Amino acid sequence: MRQATVKYRRPLNKEQLKVLELLYRFRFGTVRYIAQYLSKTNIKVVQKKLKLLEEQGYIAKRYGREYKLQGRPAEYYLVPKGARVLAARTNPGALPAHQVTDWGIKNLYKNPTVSEVFIAHCLNILKVALHFQENYGARLQLFSRMQILPFDYLPSWRPDLFLNLKPSAKSRARPQQFFLDLWDGTGPFFVSVRKARNYLTYAGEDRWPVDEWPLPAVLMLCAGQQDETKLRRQIRRALDESYEEVVYATATTTVFMNSRGPAGKIWREASDNEVYLTLQTISEP
Repeated sequence: MRQATVKYRRPLNKEQLKVLELLYRFRFGTVRYIAQYLSKTNIKVVQKKLKLLEEQGYIAKRYGREYKLQGRPAEYYLVPKGARVLAARTNPGALPAHQVTDWGIKNLYKNPTVSEVFIAHCLNILKVALHFQENYGARLQLFSRMQILPFDYLPSWRPDLFLNLKPSAKSRARPQQFFLDLWDGTGPFFVSVRKARNYLTYAGEDRWPVDEWPLPAVLMLCAGQQDETKLRRQIRRALDESYEEVVYATATTTVFMNSRGPAGKIWREASDNEVYLTLQTISEP
């Protein structure tokens, strides 16, 4: 009996590797978000790229009969084979190999069975991350929870995103760092409060390693105005009960997604209900 021969496959190109990197960082992505990340306007071209990666066994997707009825797009995710390709990369500017951890690869095995709530949260974080990059471009370095897990000097309850904002070209100011959490209604509100308070615990542990730079401010994006009001009240109470100094700033996701460019005054520090600030003007502890 004649055995089937394995077809030669070209090495993955730059855009294919970028897709794998995105799915490692954020766990799940849709065609629309992946196209936005690749700066592609032709969705069909992106669909072909994803189909090829799926056929080669680097990614997979969740898509059932109910998805079409709900008007819900397929949700693509990275499989361990794809993650190992990333781990072996040495290309300049690539995702550092040490950030593709054994723990991260192990978690990829869960992707086919994680809850829809978990997937929704991952996609919401990706949506926020893409809008940040659209507004700030190369000035903003943005790291997902998967990327920052190896760094034990960060809060044990990792933020959804870690931001490093470089000053404008004309400014001599130093970069600013932020922890960001997204409260999108996919989890209980009391968990939001506990995580917000945990940053005060982290401040007391004195684990932030950069002495010359202050502790990052904490950004909270809330699903709606009511949740934002409740969370701000809880944060102020926590600050009153603590000796630690942490800057918290909040906004709603709708306001954030409607913002254009870095000049949008959408953030309010928890200590002030009236003044709206840009990201750059959020004060330090």
